[in-house]
Amino acid sequence: MGAVVEVEVIRGELDALASALAEERFRHVAGLEPAPALARLFRAHGRAAHRETAAALAAAGEPELGARVAALRVERVQAEREEAWREGEAAAAGQGPDGPLPLGAAQLAQTRERDRERRLAFGRAALDAAAQPAREAAVEERARARGEAGLVPDWERVVEADALLSATDDGYREVLAWAARHEADLAPAPAGDLGRADLLFVLAARRYEALFPRGLLALALGRTAEPLRLPLGRVRVDDGDRPAQWPGAHALGPRVSLRRQGGAADWLGLFGAVGQALASAAVPPHRLHPAAPFTFGALLSGLLLDRGFLAARLDVERRQAPDVARALALRELFRLRAAAAALRVATEVERGLSGAAWREAHREALSRAALASWPGGLAARDGDSDRLAAQLAGAARAEVLRRGLVERCDEDWWKNPRAADVLGGWLAAGGAWAEEEPKPRLGGEALVKRLE
Repeated sequence: MGAVVEVEVIRGELDALASALAEERFRHVAGLEPAPALARLFRAHGRAAHRETAAALAAAGEPELGARVAALRVERVQAEREEAWREGEAAAAGQGPDGPLPLGAAQLAQTRERDRERRLAFGRAALDAAAQPAREAAVEERARARGEAGLVPDWERVVEADALLSATDDGYREVLAWAARHEADLAPAPAGDLGRADLLFVLAARRYEALFPRGLLALALGRTAEPLRLPLGRVRVDDGDRPAQWPGAHALGPRVSLRRQGGAADWLGLFGAVGQALASAAVPPHRLHPAAPFTFGALLSGLLLDRGFLAARLDVERRQAPDVARALALRELFRLRAAAAALRVATEVERGLSGAAWREAHREALSRAALASWPGGLAARDGDSDRLAAQLAGAARAEVLRRGLVERCDEDWWKNPRAADVLGGWLAAGGAWAEEEPKPRLGGEALVKRLE
């Protein structure tokens, strides 16, 4: 009985620590707290991130809970470096075409600027502001701590990520070539001179911006949630425009920070982030499958790739819906391909890659995956292999879940109340998966079909 009580106590400690970390990181991402205090949270909940706790749980027949404690132990080791890079990034600025501007403003500007010279200048400003040696140090320290904790690099995940890239190469290249030519009069790399800032501008799909009005986003989300009985009241969305707030929609636990980019990017981002937050709010952290937030986020954002949904919820004309869905699918496919490429490099870091070799490997991998010239200096932003793997797994799981809903409720499952029971049960189970895990390439292949 004593051992059972001890396990329950540790679960409670783990949940308290995970929730506190999510809240503190949310405050930073939302631009509310430039200097988050993470190390003190680990000190306050020391047992939930202690190597002896992880070992004791493994010995007591609780390996999954022990692995979660070990992962928190890794976070604890690099907490002070994380505090440093977050504080530095909140104050970072770069030299844009009209003078210095904060990192977030530069990131937003490069997706909006039609003049290429100015767009590239905003891209350089964002790159300069994003350069944070403390972030690189945090990733390298995290990699060392993973090795010490016995968290062995999972090379099978890399193999599966490579398979996703291979399966989506042709479809991505063909549609990106068309979009780059029509949006920016450029061609993908390596034959063309499409750069990262150019790619982000192309993927913003500004030509369809009027179809995704700012004022209707919350209304459309509510109309989507109602028949599915999704408890939006559990999710807190902070819709702001603070200088240090990260652009886009970001879920951290049951909270979402939204700094609008404009058009389809906001809709895809908020649908996805709210889906992630709903999954996180449904169960305590120790019961949440790592891929569950990404699964539900991909399922909800995937509705915007559904031509019937676009017609019904956004009044997109049916003759235009295929082109709109294709543009949004291209954006989502880029995100998956970038995650797949970054996963290989992040795993190599766990095996000892570091310094200039790490930065060059990341630049080359992202350039190949994105078909755009990728700058160096961004490797540390893709340093969390577990998160990248969960993103890929979530996209594949979302496709399996979507197919099951179509079989039970028809193509327009999103307005069928019977789907609510399926989704409610899945959320209540923490995203637990009874069947064999789908291969990550399934998520990529589903997006390629949307490009057709």
